[in-house]
Parts: sequence; structure tokens; C-alpha cells
Amino acid sequence: MARIHRDVSVLGSMALVALCLYCGVAGAVLNYTPGLRYDFYKNSCPRADDIVFEQMTEIFKTKPTAQDGDFGKNVAPDLLRLHFHDCFVRGCEGSVLMDKPGSEKTAPPNGRLEGFDAVDKIKAALEGECPGTVSCADLLAFAARDGVRLTGGFFYRVPAGRRDGYDSIAAEATKNLPDPRMNVDQLTLNFKNQGLTRDEMVILSGAHTIGDVACHHIDNRLYTYPGNNGVVPSLPRAFVKKLKGICPRPNLFDITVDMDQVTPIRFDSQYYKNLASKTSVLSSDQVLYDDVRTRPLVRVLESKLAFLSKFGPAMVRMGNINVLTGNQGEVRLNCRRKNSPGSA
Repeated sequence: MARIHRDVSVLGSMALVALCLYCGVAGAVLNYTPGLRYDFYKNSCPRADDIVFEQMTEIFKTKPTAQDGDFGKNVAPDLLRLHFHDCFVRGCEGSVLMDKPGSEKTAPPNGRLEGFDAVDKIKAALEGECPGTVSCADLLAFAARDGVRLTGGFFYRVPAGRRDGYDSIAAEATKNLPDPRMNVDQLTLNFKNQGLTRDEMVILSGAHTIGDVACHHIDNRLYTYPGNNGVVPSLPRAFVKKLKGICPRPNLFDITVDMDQVTPIRFDSQYYKNLASKTSVLSSDQVLYDDVRTRPLVRVLESKLAFLSKFGPAMVRMGNINVLTGNQGEVRLNCRRKNSPGSA
């Protein structure tokens, strides 16, 4: 109870700091990448943002069925994850969406990626109103933002003008995407390679407040940890029992577990509170609290206002990674394949 009172007493000052940082970072990204603008589609497709949000809202409210593919509330974490996995491989240029032999989709880190049917639906709506205008890379950036908004997070403006790449290579995904067993040094280097800071790594990791992960990714927490019957000693007993109830044995690839066991479909700061109570699901999340270099920021981000204020600017920074603009790349008519010669 004492910790709760202390957190409340400093909420005002943390919120002020968060909002000031928000203003500073948001201003800095206006000219971060030449070719990206907040009003990019003002004349060519003025309803682009609205179309994406309308489609995301419709999908979000859809009760999943066999015919609907990967629709429903999972569209929020699915599209957020697609945008992240896209940007960390070749930059934010839509390569993760491509269907071809040996594409990024076939790489082990992307084995459970979903949301492709939702992308197809959104793209069809955009093509219906503005043919050959809005890139798949911009679609992902808009849809990821709207997924955050639909699950309770803050709206943030997304600059546009990205173009789509021509290729997608599995080996590049395996090389560049972070592993769920990484420590802070490894995660920091992984994000640094993309031009992102350690603080931004901690902030962007908060996306794990929604979504799930395959059970086999937590075998090292429940079944294969050296000694202690394979269980990480710091995990609370009740939490271990809960996780083993969901993941009853190791090597389960088809069963998933929510990364936030408290508010799994709400975009809030519960993720960071879970780190403080040792009830994070992934080891690569828990290390952010266990490491003294990242713990202070984790404690700040336990405030919902602080986290949500910082998350948008960090996402905008991530969305600028190695983008194609101007005459580079193309605007795919179908997000799953590059345009054929002669396509508009």
C-alpha cells in the first residue's frame, strides 16, 4: 500500500515530464525523414486515415469465425506486431506482407504473425477510393496506431509517404528481429542497430501490454531453467501455477498465453506493473525491471499517462526506420506481391 501512495504522490510530476518529452520528441520527428509528411495524402487521398480507422473499427468489433480469418479484437496486437516486424527488417517498407518462397513470413521469428487478412481488407477499401495511392507500409503504420487507439491508448499523428519495397527475405528477419530470451545488452544493441535508443526500447516493449505469445517461448521460465525443477526462482508460485495451467508442458507451439495476464486487451501501463511484481511472461520483458539501468524508466512508465504519452513518439521514430520515399520502391496494389510490369 505504501508503494501505491508513493506512486500517486508523484503522478503529477511524472505526467508533466512525460508530456514535455512528448512535445519535444513529436516536434523533432517532423523533419526526421525527408519525404514523410503528416499531410502527405491531403490531396491524393484525403480520407486515407479515416478509411483505415473505419476498417480497423469494423474488424475489431467482428466476432471471429472460420470465414473471417484472423479478425476480431486480436487485430490490434496483430497489426501492431506486423508494423514492428516490418520496420526491423529492411525498414518500414511492407516487406513482411509479401507472399513468396523464402519470404519474411517463413522465418522462424515470424511463424505466428497474423493480421494479413485484415491488411487485405483495409487495402481493398483504400484501393476502392484512391487506386494505387496509399502504400502498404503506410497502411501498417496507420493501422498499428489505430489498434492502440481502439484498445484504450492515445491517438498519435503518423507522418506518411512511405513506399513499398520489392523483396522479402527470411534470413534477414531471423537476423534482425529480437529474440524473447535476450538480455538488456542484447536488446539495446538490437534496437541501436535500427537507430533507436535504450529508452525507446523500453517504451516500445510496452506494446506487450496487449497480445499473446506461443507457450514454447516461456519454456525457459517454467520448464528448462537450470535447477529449481526448471522454474525461474523469482516467479511467484501462484503465477507459475497459472501459467502452467495455460501451458501444461514444454514445446507447445500452437497454444498461446496472454503477455499481460491482468488486462490483456487493454492498452495501458499494466505491463510495467507486472514487471515490478515479477509477473511478466517473457524473460526479455522481465529483464527490463531486473536490470538497474532500465528499472528507473520502468517505474516511471507504471504511470499510464507517462507511458501513453511516450509511446506515440517512440512509434513515430520506429516508423521512420529506413523508409523508401519519393521515386523509391512502389505503391503495391496488392500488399502480398509486388506489382507486375505495367501496373499503375
